[in-house]
Amino acid sequence: MISLIRLYPYTILLIILGCAQVSHKVAHAEANELIVTRANYELSYNEEHEQANWVYYTLETKQLKNCVKRDDSFKPDPMVVTGSADLEDYRATGYDRGHLLPAGDMKFEKQAMKDTFYLSNISPQPPAFNRGLWANLENLVRAWALRYSKVWIVTGPILHKGLSKIGRVNDVSVPEEFYKVIIRKEGSKYKGIGFIMQTSLPHNFLAGYAVDINTVEKLSGIDFFPFLNGKDEKDAESVLDFPGWDFKAGFEYLPCSI
Repeated sequence: MISLIRLYPYTILLIILGCAQVSHKVAHAEANELIVTRANYELSYNEEHEQANWVYYTLETKQLKNCVKRDDSFKPDPMVVTGSADLEDYRATGYDRGHLLPAGDMKFEKQAMKDTFYLSNISPQPPAFNRGLWANLENLVRAWALRYSKVWIVTGPILHKGLSKIGRVNDVSVPEEFYKVIIRKEGSKYKGIGFIMQTSLPHNFLAGYAVDINTVEKLSGIDFFPFLNGKDEKDAESVLDFPGWDFKAGFEYLPCSI
């Protein structure tokens, strides 16, 4: 087994890569980072901003089955003991309830789909962004899960002081940027890529948002894959290897019977 230790300010989260599900091992969590663990993902909830700092999950080819329809049952998260965002916070704001872990990645199982609609997994996003380039990036990651068999994904908003707020019940921050970092294993080595997407500065192509993982770490303050060291760390986090990631990869859901 390979340990992934994710270091956030004053917090160590241990995740075991290679398991079918996310590990539940949390060494320490400060008040501003509540860890929520479900069968298919794990997230760090930020009470100050009323959304996740990050959501972590794996995506494998065998999961990309078209077994269940989109659920659309948005709801507060009962596992956030401080109280998550509420449906009223998003009502009539003009913002979409944008998924961090996409519902489209969990179509293999009814409960997995339902679990993506907790508001802890949601951030406010402009409709054109949520339904446009953000959705395109989600689809590309699915294509990579088909192309490369398995990918490890961490995704979330860039949160900081001074963001505008929405909400009738809670003050929900409105991020101006979102990120994804993805790694995959190729033989005994890891390849990585990151994306920083501004909600108001669209590029024509997803490649225009691609950066090395170190750049995302500096902007977000998160150390995503500290188990890597030496040449593996440099290759996965410092090097942006465009030829190593197929931006033309196509995606179609597998039949549910497979």
